[in-house]
Amino acid sequence: MSVNVNKKTGGDFVYQSFKEGYKSITPSLINRSFEWNDKQINILLEAAMLELGELNAYSKFFPGIDKHVPLFVAQEVIASNLIEGNKSDLYQAFVPDISQSFKSQYAQKEIANHIKAIRWGVNELQKFPLSVRLIKEAHKILCADLPAKEEFGGKIRSFFQAHENPFKEESNYTPPNKHELKILINDGKKFWRNDDLELPQLIKMAISLYQFENILPFLDGNGRTARTLILFEIISLKFVARPIFCLSIFFEKNRLEYYHRLNLIRTKNDIEQWIRFFLAGIKETAIHSKDLLGNVESLTKHYESVIEDNMGKKRKQSAKQLLSEFYSNPFMSVSDVKDKLQLSFQSANLLVKEFETHGLLKEYAGARRNRVFYLWEYLKLFEL
Repeated sequence: MSVNVNKKTGGDFVYQSFKEGYKSITPSLINRSFEWNDKQINILLEAAMLELGELNAYSKFFPGIDKHVPLFVAQEVIASNLIEGNKSDLYQAFVPDISQSFKSQYAQKEIANHIKAIRWGVNELQKFPLSVRLIKEAHKILCADLPAKEEFGGKIRSFFQAHENPFKEESNYTPPNKHELKILINDGKKFWRNDDLELPQLIKMAISLYQFENILPFLDGNGRTARTLILFEIISLKFVARPIFCLSIFFEKNRLEYYHRLNLIRTKNDIEQWIRFFLAGIKETAIHSKDLLGNVESLTKHYESVIEDNMGKKRKQSAKQLLSEFYSNPFMSVSDVKDKLQLSFQSANLLVKEFETHGLLKEYAGARRNRVFYLWEYLKLFEL
């Protein structure tokens, strides 16, 4: 049976006696057919699919794309962190923190875990379909070696906590209790695998993301896990073959609207506005990734021409190898270059100096130990 997309999608609020003024939400089950009245959704859906197709085609024929994937993954992680209110940058994503600051080390560990979770998940999707097991394992990696979080990593919560609503004081709520949660997770699993619904996959993704953010299956890290899940779904459905799709950038740019639109489903039972927003994000993100790949391609050609025009025949091979290393390891010291290229320290130092002379590298001023160099124009493309 087809059901109007706005019919009881937001669920019902139920007051909880454990704390006055708080209420939990019991979301509606989503394993059912949906229809929508807003024709704009059809137009956005078509546009989003077109842009995804173009991105996938471009990426398949992009020369040496795997070397650039680490920067796309780091960009997604940093944007997702910013949504949570945690400031971070590309340096944190690639250079180990040797400071004695617990806060700094903790922040970098969160970033490293998130990158590791994405890499692990993408690799798993080459062998297995998307599943609750995969999501739980990715969450476990997210929480690894983090005090107060590791204990609950990869475990569906057995109790719930009150969550402040940033928009209305009277709408403070808690997610569903553990008994409802089990039913809702099974329902979501059936929804994702139910081909009889004949729903476009992007619409399914929009509804699944809302439901995940609504039920908050883990005690911590739900937002980052939910956004990572979108990337996994994109790859699992073969919309894009590699993790070069950074939807968190769109959500971060529209952070208040992101949370406000999710909240409107609960308070106004209006999911169509959320689907429009989500599809617009898919379209804009695909365009962003495609444009970024184009800029990367132009810059790599420029770098290659600088090497060809300015370096001696013997130095060119090492220079091209170093350039390739900098794409996936954008911050390196002379010692790193020595180890990566298996050169003497003197040869590595001369090569780095030559890169610096020709404007390819700059020294990173914030390095706490040793001199660290970075491919500055390349990194600038990925800065948020």
